[in-house]
Amino acid sequence: MPRLVTLVVIIGTFVGCQPKPDAIQPMPIASPAWAGIGADATAEPTYTRLPTEVRTSPRATNKAKFGPPPPGYFRIVGGAVPGWQPEDMFKAAPRGASWHLLGPRPIIDEYWSGTDDASGRVVSIAPHPSDPNTVYIASASGGIWKTVDKGSTWVPLTDELATLNHGAVALDPSNPDTVYAGTGEYTTGSNGDGLFRSTDGGQSWIQIATEAQVGGRCSKVAIAPDDPLRIYVTGSSGCARSTDGGNTWTMQITGSCSDLALNPLDPSVVYVAQNGIAVYRSLDGGDSFIKLTNGLPTDDVRRILLAIAPSNPDVVYTAIINSSAGLRGLYRSADGGDSWVEQVNTPDFPYPQGWYDACIAVDPTDEDVVYAGGVFPSYAVAGVIKTMDGGASWTDITIDNFGHQLHPDQHTIAFGPDGTLWVGNDGGVWKSITDGQAWLNTNATLTVTQNYQIALHPSDPAQLLGGTQDNGTVGRELDVLEWPQVIGGDGGFAAYDHEYPIRRYTTYVYLTVFRAVGGSVTDISGPWDNDSRGWIAPLVMAPDDPYTLYGGTNRVWRTNNAHENADWTPISGTEVGAGGTLTAIAVAPSAPQTIYTGSTTGKVFVTADAAKWFERSAGLPGGQITDICVALTDPGRAYVAFNRTTGTRIARTDDYGVSWSAATGDLPYGVATKALDVDWRFDPPHLYCGCGAGVYESHDGGVTWTKDGSDLPNVNIGDIRIDFAQATVTAGTYGRGAWRKDLPPAGVPGDLNCDGAVDGFDIDPFVLVMGGQEPHDEYYGQYPNCDHMLADVNGDGLVNGFDIDAFVGLLGG
Repeated sequence: MPRLVTLVVIIGTFVGCQPKPDAIQPMPIASPAWAGIGADATAEPTYTRLPTEVRTSPRATNKAKFGPPPPGYFRIVGGAVPGWQPEDMFKAAPRGASWHLLGPRPIIDEYWSGTDDASGRVVSIAPHPSDPNTVYIASASGGIWKTVDKGSTWVPLTDELATLNHGAVALDPSNPDTVYAGTGEYTTGSNGDGLFRSTDGGQSWIQIATEAQVGGRCSKVAIAPDDPLRIYVTGSSGCARSTDGGNTWTMQITGSCSDLALNPLDPSVVYVAQNGIAVYRSLDGGDSFIKLTNGLPTDDVRRILLAIAPSNPDVVYTAIINSSAGLRGLYRSADGGDSWVEQVNTPDFPYPQGWYDACIAVDPTDEDVVYAGGVFPSYAVAGVIKTMDGGASWTDITIDNFGHQLHPDQHTIAFGPDGTLWVGNDGGVWKSITDGQAWLNTNATLTVTQNYQIALHPSDPAQLLGGTQDNGTVGRELDVLEWPQVIGGDGGFAAYDHEYPIRRYTTYVYLTVFRAVGGSVTDISGPWDNDSRGWIAPLVMAPDDPYTLYGGTNRVWRTNNAHENADWTPISGTEVGAGGTLTAIAVAPSAPQTIYTGSTTGKVFVTADAAKWFERSAGLPGGQITDICVALTDPGRAYVAFNRTTGTRIARTDDYGVSWSAATGDLPYGVATKALDVDWRFDPPHLYCGCGAGVYESHDGGVTWTKDGSDLPNVNIGDIRIDFAQATVTAGTYGRGAWRKDLPPAGVPGDLNCDGAVDGFDIDPFVLVMGGQEPHDEYYGQYPNCDHMLADVNGDGLVNGFDIDAFVGLLGG
């Protein structure tokens, strides 16, 4: 009777005061900077930060050599949602557990940003032509963002667009609330889905050109200021034009085009840069083009950049990149392109990455003031340089006199109507209100970090490591959105020592391995300089021994003393690389001598003794292997995922790979599997597949699949990890930071004491959960495998008053 009375009291508390079902929302992570769970909201948290001299080393020694990710690298290209429709922008989040942002927003103490804030790569900026507070940006793989307060706060506009890969953003000069988003990043080869338009400042979007019409990767979008129906798009397929507002398109120049410029006073004059060929000019709005040759080179021409002087459109500049990714020359025309003069004193600002990061812009009020963006002055030739005499002399302005600096790798420069100078680079967005004499960081609320991989803390769900593109390895250490940087450069695979988690292992590109303990960091890379290695090469920790690490080149390396000398030895030959490099290593949790490998050539090898390897590729579809997941208690049972958009993309084995069966089911055509993890608590297991535009999950072993809702952006997924102890799944996205959601409980709903039956003995623990208790009370001490989510009796993914009637019904049934 006491249990029943208590239950009646709880029911009485909820009746009449519970919210409507459509008003129930999951509790978000606290946005205030220091409002972390269990922390003093008025005090700044303490982070474990490595000394700045430590965090400089990877990029300072290797960045110039290794550069950005290889164009078309399979982990970065992403994809689009098949069959996307404009109404998908407003679809409701699915009932049940929702994804929520973990951060970083922003990366704090980022070394290459001058120990200031950073976020991720921004490739295009479009300031409002009359409102200096309003600016739009295109991030490389995190969508279109907008500020209405000059960069103090940013909001995402396109989280539910078909893809978040972008190359350009542009405004209609005659109606700046009309915004154009060109998808697919031109320089890196990421996948796009054509051209999208918003007529309400980014609140809603429609697709006005397909990939087939304008190309899969966009370099520039321009709208004629005298005719908003005339739209130009350049990119991987050429220069496309529409004269009817996007209803129809024609390809005016065929072949990759790297830039585009319109004369603002006479928009019938159009300049197009055809990659590797020449600069072309049209005098009739794009009906016909002629090649401009007077004074321009015809040999060793690769990427070409253009900029027109708004104050005198007869003055045009072009920067031509050569085959060494340096400057072939900067050329100036004073007669609208009829003749050109090389500005021979221009520093080699693009070198050695001109194919990736290079930009030029002319001050809107002075034809002789030009800005050019490249890499960074300390380990390359230049970052952002400025001339005030038309190119006769230059000054590097990357680092100002006040201790502020731009992050390396400059992609775009733009001007606001009040003269504010905006710069986008691999770290995010900066501005200057002093013509580049001083820089202001505007990344505090921008969340476009590109995660290649993530690592979960063994016991603290608040902690997380992320290996990012060009912003190093970052570490979430408290339950807040701000993450400090652990080590600079580029990040990849990482791991916590699961017995002494203050010891962390991180990687730089091509399998440079670091051990970080407190304020000390040590390079513990192995002797594999002569091995073929992937850009983001796998590093995994043995599940039974935190001192044992496995690294993948074109063979498998192992160290059994990673905490000390880190002596590495190969435990396989190069046959496991199968002519490529390893992309995945998976160690069986219940039999750590059983190891699976996957390669860029689609081959799987398996060993049962960490010594003798067997190829287990028969029956597999081929293509880069993106992930391998081995069952918790059965080393012969595993799933493998492939970077494919058709056919078998996920396969399953129950016999160590001797045979395979497809587990792709109804995963839509066009969806590539980029990352995979398996919730083995269920039979059949639940699968979580990170794809090129979001996450799909299957609760029947891969037969049927359901895509995430509006609670998770349509972003490329770099990695996905399940925390079985916390019953959560975390997605490290390549463009929108890290996200997490709760997993369904493994058990009988309502059986709160986990004795296999729903009866009166479940009332007390049910009441405790309804009262907000966590699974640490007396009942859960007796039944440690029980999950408070078993109180979600009505199956909507939430524990609240709506579960009471369902629970009472079970008791009465």
